[in-house]
Amino acid sequence: MYVADMDELYFRQKTASAREIRPTQLWSSFKLNSNMGISMHNNCSIAELKNTCLDLAVFQHQNVSPQFIVFICAINIILLITSAIGNTSVILAVWKTSSLRSPWMVFLSGLATTDFAVAVFVQPSFEAFTLMLLFSNSDINECYFEIIFGTLCYTVCAASLMTVTAISVDRFLAIQYPLRYSSIVTVPRVIYITGMIWLISGFLATLLLWAGKRVFQIVMTCGIAFCLSMCTIVHFQIYQNVRRHQRQIQAQVQAVQDGTGLQMARFKKTAVNAFLVHYFLLFCYTPVFISILLARNLENRPGFDSWNEFYSPIVWNTSATIVFMNSAFNPLIYCWRLREMRLSVKRTLRRMVCKN
Repeated sequence: MYVADMDELYFRQKTASAREIRPTQLWSSFKLNSNMGISMHNNCSIAELKNTCLDLAVFQHQNVSPQFIVFICAINIILLITSAIGNTSVILAVWKTSSLRSPWMVFLSGLATTDFAVAVFVQPSFEAFTLMLLFSNSDINECYFEIIFGTLCYTVCAASLMTVTAISVDRFLAIQYPLRYSSIVTVPRVIYITGMIWLISGFLATLLLWAGKRVFQIVMTCGIAFCLSMCTIVHFQIYQNVRRHQRQIQAQVQAVQDGTGLQMARFKKTAVNAFLVHYFLLFCYTPVFISILLARNLENRPGFDSWNEFYSPIVWNTSATIVFMNSAFNPLIYCWRLREMRLSVKRTLRRMVCKN
């Protein structure tokens, strides 16, 4: 009886001490023990190790063709360069052209900033980690790289989605209150809102590190659902208001009312542009949503192991590349739909080329 009590006390002490070990120590000890062929009997340590790592499927390349990974990296390098040049041109065009410094354009420059962050921070970390896993023969601490990439990616994606939502609300206010819009939405307020969006996005991304995966998934799911629902409701209201204003404008003949009609026509055009930006973002993020649903539905089914080993990394790498494509194509949408933006970007690119 005494020996059993001592064994139980020893087990509790070992479990308590394991909980105080830092994640880096856990990772090192786990790799050391696995290399020596020693099994880890401490279930608490293994669970804590799994909670530390993100286990991102996009980096599980063990059973994926190296040629496919190199192909994905080559496409991402092209998208990275295109996105960096295009979004830099848009940001400079807005802030160097006084006629473009309206709240609507400042919001667009905020979205261009998130796309620029994708090109400068997220994609390079994705490329570096992917190629390192593919070609490096030394042991790599995957946890650190996954945490860095995950934090950057979730921060920028959250900021992008919230900025698109803010643009939709801005267009709704412009059409709902055409005469009061300039006093409600100002450039300083837009800059303040953009800064708050980045702070909130960074806070939400760090939830994964200190609140756990489950809390992070719940919060992010609710946030995505809120933003998408808000955009859907706002776009429906914009559509209703535009139709009502069109009927009113057709019956107006006074000069002042004609001026209001021209203003409403401009607001309608910018609302259509906001629709294009929003739905192109949804188009690029749809493969990611489908991948999440597939992973959830196949998790407890017999074929999940083969899916997780062979198909899941391919699907996730392709989905991530399509998401990165959104950042590269957004400047093209701005220049296609906005004539003044197109001319300003041309001037900016011409100056950059002449200086070089």
